[in-house]
Order: sequence, then structure tokens, then C-alpha cells
Amino acid sequence: MADPTTKICATALTVLLLILAGCGTNNPISSDAAKSGQGRLTARDRLFIAEFDAFPNLDAASEIRGWNARGSWVVSKLQATAAHSQRKAIALAKQSGAVYRSEWIANSLIFAGEGKLGGQIASLPGVNRVWREPFPSFELGAPSTVAAPQQVIAPLRQLDAPTAWENGITGKGVTIGVVDTGVNALHPALRSRYRGYRGANEPAEHDYNWFAPITRFQRGPVDVGGHGTQIAGSILGGTGLRGGAAVGVAPGAEWIAAAGCSGNSCPLAGVLPALQFMLAPTDRQRREPRPELRPEIVANSWQRGSKDLALERAIRALEAAGVLPIFAVGNEGPACGSARSPGASPDDVLSVGAVDRSGQVTRSSGRGPGPNDAPEPDVVAPGVDVVSSEGRTGYASADGTSSAAAFAAGMAALVLQAEPTLRGNPAAVVRALRSGTTKAGSGACGATDGGRRNNSGGYGQLNAPLALAAARREAARLTAARSGTISQ
Repeated sequence: MADPTTKICATALTVLLLILAGCGTNNPISSDAAKSGQGRLTARDRLFIAEFDAFPNLDAASEIRGWNARGSWVVSKLQATAAHSQRKAIALAKQSGAVYRSEWIANSLIFAGEGKLGGQIASLPGVNRVWREPFPSFELGAPSTVAAPQQVIAPLRQLDAPTAWENGITGKGVTIGVVDTGVNALHPALRSRYRGYRGANEPAEHDYNWFAPITRFQRGPVDVGGHGTQIAGSILGGTGLRGGAAVGVAPGAEWIAAAGCSGNSCPLAGVLPALQFMLAPTDRQRREPRPELRPEIVANSWQRGSKDLALERAIRALEAAGVLPIFAVGNEGPACGSARSPGASPDDVLSVGAVDRSGQVTRSSGRGPGPNDAPEPDVVAPGVDVVSSEGRTGYASADGTSSAAAFAAGMAALVLQAEPTLRGNPAAVVRALRSGTTKAGSGACGATDGGRRNNSGGYGQLNAPLALAAARREAARLTAARSGTISQ
């Protein structure tokens, strides 16, 4: 167990994200806890995460037909495992008056209480480890404000997205979850694409479409750092702009969001609850989970400095339920090995680097190999001078792999609209996106797959027509495999 000597309040709590934003009687989680009969935090309390040994085998999920049945099966397996594993730890937390939340998606328990409680829970059988929550960096630059675009922005033309739109492929019918600093649902480029939108003169429905971990932000979507609104814009922004202008790849898709990050940090105490919401959306009080309402894609334009078992489990759970997680590889290049987790995860995760206007991998884009020599990234997309919605109602220009990953999420939505048989098959979507590229990067940091993939540009720069053609081939191959025929 990590040394628990530092007091929570001494760290100014903003770095603990939205979970702990103050101390004593004014602590938001404390007021939430009081409503549920839990304890009340004090300045002596500390934040911990407990990770338990058990985790269910979810392999059988891929054999379950039906989106609703598959999601329900995955959630029930995770909840049952957590309930059994965490029973004694929760009893200790209750006895000590601690505040706790079970994140069954990774069989982890987030709790805040006196320091000795961490040691008591760590000593229980079946507990893998208990630690004080670290404060990983979250790269959020200060974007420069720009005028509202009057036409399709250049990076979308670089991706050749307009060609897909001309053929009616805009991401319609696909829902994308954004795990970030939140999203401003009133932004003109995003408002009507929010899944909770009910019309200009009707109140939006925020239950099952928006998640924030404390009462202060539960009323409706907000953006506590500005970054999430930028990401959502690059995914699907465009509706409401003048003259047919667009800033997002999939302007026909819908979004939901979860606030997992503050302006400068994405700790596990924030992103685990956010990812759990994406697997099984709830009402704003975290009640009545409905996995059938999960998005097909979850966009994550953030990184962590190390591989985390809890996060790997959460990603595995999403994949088992048929959800495609997409991650940026980070902006710590150009050194080899600078790609950051969790993009360096299993094949069903799409990791994304950045290129400039000429298609060259940017200097800052993270390079592979990743942890355990995993090849990174999968693909690259534009990440320089990207104009998108900003946290209020205007527009701003930003650089980095965050924008590139957002573009990739939009491209995945185009693929799923074009080939709905790929819904629930994230590995097939990843294969289609890898194939739908033009060459980028070099072998300076190593290459894999017979030289087709390199550790700076992956399989290459995304291209909408090529990705849609690859998706058609992938759908045909899967159809042939199911029917027992041979696909040439």
C-alpha cells in the first residue's frame, strides 16, 4: 500500500477531480454521501482505491446475439463478482463512516476515510492492492480563440470526410460516448447532436445521457475544463453552423458524455466511474443502470503515465460488451517509446497519433513501442491547427493527439453507419480503420506486420473512402464466415 501520510485537503483537492472538491462539511461527495446514508468526510480523510483479485471471464459475451442481451450479461457478471469480492471491504468502510463507491467495471472500490482504513482493507483476503490515488498529468493547452468556420475545416478534407457525407454517410444512428472534462451541451455545433436533445423548445433529457460524480454537476452537461467540448466538436460538430460548415467527422452521430477529468488531471477516481457509466448508463444519481443504452464508441483523448490493471479491466469489459474504446497516444514524442497508456492495450482498442497538414507525423505525437513492446499507434489523423468548438459557445484552434483521436472516433461512426453488421464487433471496426489508411510515418522506431505498420504512423493516416471500402470487405468476410462460405 502506498504511503498514506499526506492529507487530502493539503493537496487542494482540485487534483482529485470532481470526486473530492473540498473538505469537511462543504465537501460535495460528503453531501452526496449524506443523502445515501454514508459517512461525512473530514480534513483527516484520505482517498484510496482498492483493487480486488477476482475478475470474471467475459469471453462468452462475443457469442451472445443481440445488443441488449450481451450488455446485460456482461454487467451482471461484473456486478456479481464485485458484490462477492467487496463485501467485507464495504462492511469495514461502513463501520468506519467512510464514503465509498463500488466500481464493479474493474472490481475496484473507491473510498475516502481515515488512513488506517486503507491498511485494514489491504489486509483482507482477495484484495490485490490498495493505494493512494496518484495525480497523472492531463495535457490541456490554452487554445487560441478563432472565428466560427464558414466552411468545412481543412483537416476534414485531409481525411476526405466530405466524400462520405456526399454518399449519405454521416454517422447517423451511432452514439459516441465522450469521457473527458464534460461537454457544453448548449454549444451551437453540438446541441442538437446530444442524445438527450428533445427540440429547441423542450427540456433536454439528461438521465442516461450525462454523468458527473458529484451533485454540483449532475443537473446537466457542463465542461469543467474546456477540453471535452473541443473533442466532441472534432467528433461530430457541425449542425447549426452557417453555410454548411463543419468541424467534426460524423455530424450525423449523437453524443453522450461523462466528466472523468478536471482541467489538468484524469485520475482513476474519475475515469473509472465515467467508463462504468458508458458501459451501463444510469440516471443522474447513479441508479437503474441500463446497458442497452451504452454507446457503440467511447472517445478518450487522455493518457496515463503507467499501465493500470483497473483501467485494463474496464477496457476489457467495454470490449466484451461490443463497445470500441479509442485513445490518443499522447503528446510526449518524438522519442521512441513515448506512446502512453491506455492506448497500448489489446487489439480491440484503437490508438491514435497525429499528423500535420502535409501528412507528416508531428514531432510531439507519441511513438511506440508501447509497454511490453506493443506496437503503437494503430493509425494517425490530423492534429495541427484543428478548429473546433470550445468550452463556451465559440471556436478555437488546438494541436495534439487529442484532436486526432476525436477524428478517429468520428471515422468509426461513419464505418458503423455504413456497415451496421459490424456493430458490437470492435475488433472488426479496428481492422477496417487500420486498412482504410494512406501510408504515414517511418520505421525509425521499429515496424511490425511485415513492415505495414510502423511505430510512428501506425498503419497510416485515416481516409474516409478507404475506411468505408475496408469496412465493406470486413462485413463481407464476417458474413461469409458465418455462412460457412469462403471469401476470396
